[in-house]
Amino acid sequence: MDFKFSKDLDDSSNQAVDGSKGNQNVLLIVLLVLVGGFAYVYFFTGLIKPLKVQKPVEAQLPQVVKKPIPTREGELGKGSATNVPSEINKESAAASAGKPEPAKVSQASPVVVPVAKEAPKLKEEAKKLEAAKPAVKKPQPALAEKKGQKPAAVKVDANKTAPVEKKPPVAAEKKEVTAKKAVDKQKAVGGEVKVKKTAAKPEKKPAAAPGQAGSGRWTVMVGSYLLEDALAVDLVRVRKAGLEVSVVPGARKKTQMNRLFLAEYSDRSAAQAELDKIRRHTSDAFIMDHGGKYAVYAGSYLLNERALSEKERLTAAGFPLALKLAEVSIPSKSLTAGTFSDKKTAEAALKKLKSAGVKANLSQQ
Repeated sequence: MDFKFSKDLDDSSNQAVDGSKGNQNVLLIVLLVLVGGFAYVYFFTGLIKPLKVQKPVEAQLPQVVKKPIPTREGELGKGSATNVPSEINKESAAASAGKPEPAKVSQASPVVVPVAKEAPKLKEEAKKLEAAKPAVKKPQPALAEKKGQKPAAVKVDANKTAPVEKKPPVAAEKKEVTAKKAVDKQKAVGGEVKVKKTAAKPEKKPAAAPGQAGSGRWTVMVGSYLLEDALAVDLVRVRKAGLEVSVVPGARKKTQMNRLFLAEYSDRSAAQAELDKIRRHTSDAFIMDHGGKYAVYAGSYLLNERALSEKERLTAAGFPLALKLAEVSIPSKSLTAGTFSDKKTAEAALKKLKSAGVKANLSQQ
């Protein structure tokens, strides 16, 4: 009994397994059929198309149409005047050719809208170029007229330059006239020179008129001085007389000087040593070269009295001296008491100096 029960259970389980397997097989078959049908429809019928990913369209920059540059008046010729419209047409054609045509896009692409908007712009630019053509043509006649006027200007210039060509003969004539005048002057001067040469004979100068005797500048000359002491004394006297004083360097004068001779040495160093000794007592000592020998002098004096007194003093100091005479050229100084334009005023100043005890004379310049 138990055995039979277990056998029934096994049969029922087997049937259940077989039923589930059958369902799976049916599902697989249905799935395969669907896949095959989808593949057929996709690959062979063309009903299902893959979605095309559209790339972002780059915005086209607006192209600037280059307009013709207006040529200058002097450079624009006849040929250029006629070629302006053709050049404008060429540029407009190049501009239209340079712009890209609207691309053929599939129905799904939204790029058609901006291309449609550019078409009116091209038409407007073409209209503007056509309107600009007559404006370019207008100045051409004026330029042609100006060019036509240029030869006239050249003619006028030629007429102006015509008298200039005639001027060189006039200048040449002037040069000839001046040359003739110069020759005449030279001849006249030559004649005068000849006359002077022939008439140059020793003649006595006419005596000056009595009215001209007092003309010129008159200077009151006080004197020429070699000694500073004498100059100082007269200088004070002239100033006391109320006259202007002026001391001017004069010419050198040869005069006899009294020299105090000390000793003579053949060696310069020995003479210098002796000079250093005597300079402790007088500042007038000096050395003179006489043919390779060096003579030491205690001083040179214009006045004999001064020389003798100095000799006595230095001899007492232990320096035996000998008095020697020598002719020396020494500078002088001139003292004047003013310059006057009138002889009468100069004579009045001279009287003042004489009354002050100063000897003076007049010198006419």
